[in-house]
Amino acid sequence: MTLRHGLMIAMLACLVVVLRAGAVTAQPSAAAQQFVGTWSLVSIHYVDRDGHKVEPFGPGAKGMLYFDDAGRFATQVMAARRPPFASNNRMIGTTEENKAVSQGVVAYFGTFTVDAASHVVTLHIEQSSFPNWNGTDQQRRFTFMDDELRYTAASSTANPAESAELVWKRAR
Repeated sequence: MTLRHGLMIAMLACLVVVLRAGAVTAQPSAAAQQFVGTWSLVSIHYVDRDGHKVEPFGPGAKGMLYFDDAGRFATQVMAARRPPFASNNRMIGTTEENKAVSQGVVAYFGTFTVDAASHVVTLHIEQSSFPNWNGTDQQRRFTFMDDELRYTAASSTANPAESAELVWKRAR
């Protein structure tokens, strides 16, 4: 075997090691692992300072929340009672129909990190149906009980109440 041939084999071996090391994904922490899976919305309430609760998406709101073990999440919540568009074309709605969609749906996705000690999950939002949230970080105080995830979001521009309380149930 020539020196050149030996160097090529050594370089290929190094390349394989580097590529395989890059392919290994970091395993989520035990705290983050609790989030992994699909969750169905049980309830969402805005809570005023005096404790008064309002269902911002009306009764029977529907939603899904998904966390994966690579640290990504996606969520959407929508009012159950949104009127259909008369045109049957989502691109051609009346002012009232578009308002109902705008106020009756929120969806966003990105990455997440978990601070187990403080019981805070931080959602690093990449894109949202509410564009003011694009590129922002939002924190949620969380608790787990059996198959339920409960979290509280502080007030924001989309939530004029003191906080929002959401309850999610692990999907089966």
